[in-house]
Amino acid sequence: MKFLKSTLYIFLPVLLLNSCRDYVEVEPVGNNRVLKYTSDYRGLANNYNNITASGGIYLLANADVEFPTTYQSSVSTIWGNSYTWKETIYDVSQGDSDWINLYKAVYYSNVILDGVMSSEKGTEAEKKEIYAEAFVHRAFAYLQLVNTYGPQFDPASDNSEKAVPLLLKPLLYSSLERNTVGEVYDQIISDLKNALANDIQDNPNFNVLPSKRAVYALLARTYLLMGQYDLSLENAQKVLAMQNTLIDLKGLASAYSYPVLIQNQEVIFSKTLLLTYNGAPLAQDLLNSYSVDDLRYNYYTAAGTSFYPSYTGRGFGIYTYSYTNGINIGVSVPEMYLILAECYARAGNTQSAIDNLNILRAKRYKTGTVYAVSASTSKEALDLVLLERQKEFIGRGFRWFDQRRLNLDPLYQKTYTRVFKGETYTLEPNSDGYVFPIHQNYIDLNPELGN
Repeated sequence: MKFLKSTLYIFLPVLLLNSCRDYVEVEPVGNNRVLKYTSDYRGLANNYNNITASGGIYLLANADVEFPTTYQSSVSTIWGNSYTWKETIYDVSQGDSDWINLYKAVYYSNVILDGVMSSEKGTEAEKKEIYAEAFVHRAFAYLQLVNTYGPQFDPASDNSEKAVPLLLKPLLYSSLERNTVGEVYDQIISDLKNALANDIQDNPNFNVLPSKRAVYALLARTYLLMGQYDLSLENAQKVLAMQNTLIDLKGLASAYSYPVLIQNQEVIFSKTLLLTYNGAPLAQDLLNSYSVDDLRYNYYTAAGTSFYPSYTGRGFGIYTYSYTNGINIGVSVPEMYLILAECYARAGNTQSAIDNLNILRAKRYKTGTVYAVSASTSKEALDLVLLERQKEFIGRGFRWFDQRRLNLDPLYQKTYTRVFKGETYTLEPNSDGYVFPIHQNYIDLNPELGN
């Protein structure tokens, strides 16, 4: 019995019946329901609730989060285990929502890739558009999976360590043998390039739909995580030539004026953090890094009393302030500016790094205050960029991915310690604690996952 596939076999017909009823036409065959028309596949591709949730367990493990002592007794075992980098996160009665939701997106993508081009009552252009989108959804899911359950990609190694299974066909039963880190990254890049080769659309109606600039942005993120900075820079430049709008926080009446996710002009491609992780307390040293003139403190964070269970301190605030569909962990315009700045700094182009950093900072500070920074060396510029990433991406868990990749550089390696319920826990650079374990339930049902 293969747990992942048999689970999908059970719930996929239910999802098609309930989640897509309004806009998916299906025909029964015996006791099954099948996708037949191009509009069926469009409905499946537009199933926002089931294709956008993209994990986030790493948010609790990263250095952005700090559980106050009085808060620790109220958190679940899952939160506590993740926060302390345990070898086991879930017990036998629990499921791994990150794993399930990401592989659900993979399965939906595979169903579309396998069938949409032979569907009926659709033009070739319509079919190709849906086909191209599915490559992007699958690539994003695998980028999340490999950076949650696999070791960090190392440009100086062959990346032969085992990561996660690459499932590329919508088969209900198949081997779940894990592929290597290198193989997963190769597939991510291949999928994104296939989206471009199949003329992914330029301007979708909503930012939850993949686009050409979303592909370039995901390539920029992927290459950054791979340490291939020239390619990351090149793709970020392509994105900003197509979309470069930043929200000027000075122009908002208050934090409650922050735009809803689907209307946010900074968002290039929306994917969301699982809301179960919303409200995690933010680390005090991170909060202290905001100057009194930085509007992000009041616009991106909210008092701990806004969450349940409540606590003294502050948590990530955008979901509290803005009626929205989730917390975006997809690609965005601010991310592209910060990628440009980092890649320029690493290339020794200090002034270009600072220029791009200041473009973003100009939109984040109070009117009439000094927002511009300067640097005399590329190392100083890089330090400023990395600090800005922490402040801009607060509450999304991106810090975890930065911690993982920066561990490869002795200049940025750091040992983290936490005290939880009276015990001290330590996370060493490049330790096993940076790789989330695959749930033992899944290994028991699929022993190849443990190899």
